Amino acid sequence: MEDTSFIDQLDRSLCAKIERMDRVELKQLKDDYRLFQSAFQAIYNVLLRKGIIHEDPYKYELKISEVTTPSEHPFAENEKLDQMCIRLSQFESYLDFLNNYYQFSTDFLTIGRIKRLVALTKYFNFIHFTENSPHMNTRYLAEMLTTIRKGSDPLSSGILNEALLQMDKATKKIFHTLKDLTLIHKERFKLEIRRLVLQRMDVDRDFAITHREDLVHRMRQKWAESTGDLPFYAELAEEIILEDFSSEGQSARDEILRRLAVQEEKKNLSETRSFKAVAMEGSRVLIAAGFQLGDAVQKLQDNQALLDVQDRTFMTKVKRALRQMMGKKAEHVIHDVEYFDPVTSERKYESIDLTALLEDAGRRAQSLSGMVSRTSVAAKRLENATEEQVYKFLEKGIEDLQSYYRKFFALDDFFKTAVTDPDLKGRVRSVMMELGSIKNAFIKANQKRHEYIAQREELEQMKRLGIREA
Repeated sequence: MEDTSFIDQLDRSLCAKIERMDRVELKQLKDDYRLFQSAFQAIYNVLLRKGIIHEDPYKYELKISEVTTPSEHPFAENEKLDQMCIRLSQFESYLDFLNNYYQFSTDFLTIGRIKRLVALTKYFNFIHFTENSPHMNTRYLAEMLTTIRKGSDPLSSGILNEALLQMDKATKKIFHTLKDLTLIHKERFKLEIRRLVLQRMDVDRDFAITHREDLVHRMRQKWAESTGDLPFYAELAEEIILEDFSSEGQSARDEILRRLAVQEEKKNLSETRSFKAVAMEGSRVLIAAGFQLGDAVQKLQDNQALLDVQDRTFMTKVKRALRQMMGKKAEHVIHDVEYFDPVTSERKYESIDLTALLEDAGRRAQSLSGMVSRTSVAAKRLENATEEQVYKFLEKGIEDLQSYYRKFFALDDFFKTAVTDPDLKGRVRSVMMELGSIKNAFIKANQKRHEYIAQREELEQMKRLGIREA
């Protein structure tokens, strides 16, 4: 009867713990992994901008169907750059797959998948991140970042320092949640062993302790008969034997129930619920796109310079000379472009003031890049802003990036066809890589915007129905 009583208690505790895990902890785990990815993306972008690494040419050939880790095999010193470029790129891709395709639920995150998440999270040891790390990948990445942090670029150093701090914090929170989730799976397996195996066996207490290995073997056989091919964990079966038959078993059981206990959530009902954190997450995604936007602006400026070189007509030269003699500013450059409108599914035509567009986008890129470091004045101002102000920043940022994306996409096609000089055509710079990052940014930020709106509407609906938050 004592065994049945404990089994019932364990069952109730597991149900409550799983409900809490799915409702709270795993949602937080997803947010922690998003922060982890965002911080790593900031590091990766700085390395690319500084020319420390280069883009992996095979990045888009990587087919991912499950979270795993890049290679950890040793490599020769002369292969260090290429190998680190590949591994950093693949690490970013696995994080992206995790955050976009994984289900953050107790049933989906099995013990096998938990092990994969642990391996990915500690692939680079951001908790003990030093050049003396015994882990080769961590050591080489730390060396790369030290080169920048000791340089004369305080903005990049600040971005790296902040990103490393965020990854340290996120890693610790991730491991804590995965540890709790592992406990649930272990105790759930042990509960099933007790129900499907031990309750159907007549086990003598003395025999269980003195012939533990024999009993584990018999338990494995019974388990296979009851469940077929489901995995059996011998070490957990031994834990059951100690908990159910040893003299210290009662204290072990009490400890399990204590660890599974769900603390009551205390809420102050008089406080107004805030959704600022959701809007801030979307805003940080936009901020991280600042570097890509700046790079795209620079490339389009370079392409316009090629077009200016190509235009060698006599009248053009005369106009430029007259402007210089009279001290006038250069006229705005306007290009007629066409683009595909995804809303109407039609080709549209537009005259783009390139001069004004690049000036505006350049200022926007500089503003966003200056907010990457959370210690900057602009970043602190956003952190201290009201919920409404943060949401307006998010909404305006999404609109701006979408507009830049559409116009830059059209200009990319324009320059590829407008520069016809054989000596110059090969020097036209594509902005498609930057546009891919910008698109991902406003898509993810828009998801956060919709999440914010949905939560606000849910709260308003509850208020209209006279329902108070529990």
